[in-house]
Amino acid sequence: MKLNTNLLIGAALLGGGAYVAYHKGWFGLGKKLPPLDTALKANQEVLDKVAAEEAQKAAATAAAAKAATAIKQATTISNPNSYKGKVAYIQNDLGVAVDGVAGSQTNMAYNAKYGLDKGNISEANIDYYHSKVKQGLTLVKQGQVAKQTSGVAIVNALKNGGTIRFIKTINAQNFVLNKATNSYVATGTNLLFNNGAVLSSTWKAIDRGAGFVLIYKAGANTLQQVPVNAIVVV
Repeated sequence: MKLNTNLLIGAALLGGGAYVAYHKGWFGLGKKLPPLDTALKANQEVLDKVAAEEAQKAAATAAAAKAATAIKQATTISNPNSYKGKVAYIQNDLGVAVDGVAGSQTNMAYNAKYGLDKGNISEANIDYYHSKVKQGLTLVKQGQVAKQTSGVAIVNALKNGGTIRFIKTINAQNFVLNKATNSYVATGTNLLFNNGAVLSSTWKAIDRGAGFVLIYKAGANTLQQVPVNAIVVV
């Protein structure tokens, strides 16, 4: 049976007062009792035990409330790291209703823009789909990346009147040919190529291997080193 704390404390205090009265013979009894300090010590032990139990209950209640709050925050739509938060981020990008639930409307819109290559959006694939949105890997961009070719293909495309396009912004290092050593040396300067920039056959390229090409305007002495994966052949 659960006891009321106030009743216990009151009983303990009353017990101490009753003891004093009894000890002094106010009740008209002559029986000898234990020393007063022994009785008071026993009463204090009761009070201490009650206080400790109440403190334990308060701590347990606070811990339960904290755990419940943490669980709620971990799953809420306002937490960008939760599943619902990531779905909401995707929905914002797609321009559909933002509710943190990946329903048919969200999946259809995502498939049209990015492609559902891992099935409908779920907790198992949310990080993959979330990453595609953050990187802007739309179906168009993915198609461009799929067209990426080797340095040799880039060289041949420009040589044969073709066109290349940058699919990322590159601040390319400038190089010049050292005729004494027949090698290319960096000048310490750069030339910026913006994402989407198109170069036609007025440009040429040299395959450097290791995933790089040197591109240069026909007749120029300076060449720019560009990673192959920054270019697609159009």
